[in-house]
Amino acid sequence: MPDLILNLSHDLFGRLCELARDDGVSAETLARQTITLKVGCNPSSGENPISTGFLRRHADDVLAIADREPVYLKDSEDRKFVLVSSDYDPRLLSPASSEG
Repeated sequence: MPDLILNLSHDLFGRLCELARDDGVSAETLARQTITLKVGCNPSSGENPISTGFLRRHADDVLAIADREPVYLKDSEDRKFVLVSSDYDPRLLSPASSEG
């Protein structure tokens, strides 16, 4: 994977570190997720979910991705979730039939 070097002011880097700490990720991970999202790609995977804090800050952009494909989330208690549009696969929202 290619490296990207950014020259950030101390104030901006400090703010990035604060947000990353709140999300439970490194500043580098938060920067990668943000850039990935802003160019219209999914910043999450089953192995590397985004935080619910990231979702709150970028709700409209994340929902636009979830309209096309699943977005993987992790909350502050490390519980994992998947966000999908009901238009993505309506069967996901159908109640499971139980037999017996």
